Formats: sequence, C-alpha cells, structure tokens
Amino acid sequence: MRYNKMKNITDIVEKSPLAEIARRSLLLGDLNRTLQQCFPPEFKGRFRVANIRDEVLYCEVQNATLRQGILFRQAELLALVQQAFPAVKRLVFNINPELAAL
Repeated sequence: MRYNKMKNITDIVEKSPLAEIARRSLLLGDLNRTLQQCFPPEFKGRFRVANIRDEVLYCEVQNATLRQGILFRQAELLALVQQAFPAVKRLVFNINPELAAL
C-alpha cells in the first residue's frame, strides 16, 4: 500500500460540490427569513424563497389568490426586496399547493 499524505477533512469538505449546495441553501434560508420580516403582515408565512438566479428572485406562494394579491403590489414588494438585496431586479411568484400544508 502506498503512503498518502494526510489531508485535512475541512479542506476536503469545503472544496466538494456538497459544500456549494450547503452554502446556497443557507443563503436562500437567510433570504427567506429576511423577506418574511420585510413583507407586509398579510403575506408573512404564506410564501417562501425558492431560488435566486440572474437578478431574478423566485418565490413560491400557497395559492392563486395570494399570488394575485402579491402581483398587485409587486412594485412595492420589489422595492422592499431591493433594500435588503439590491442585485434583485425582478420577482417571480409560482404557485405551490404543498406550501399550504406546512
């Protein structure tokens, strides 16, 4: 058996693809918590951040009625989001009925 130099487990984990997934997950979780606090009370707990990509923030909402309510106030909500995350230029809301069960 050939002698292999010992490697630090932290270095291995930080360079793995799993580490990038974990960092992205933490970013989305922090973003979700921040937006839950920023958004008006009628929307709190009824949506969640799904992804952020190419200056677009993707969120999931419980139902079509809530989505329409958010779309009517989209400009106001985008301004709130941009206060915390200036890189976001557009919001997209998709319906996820499973979110209502949470």
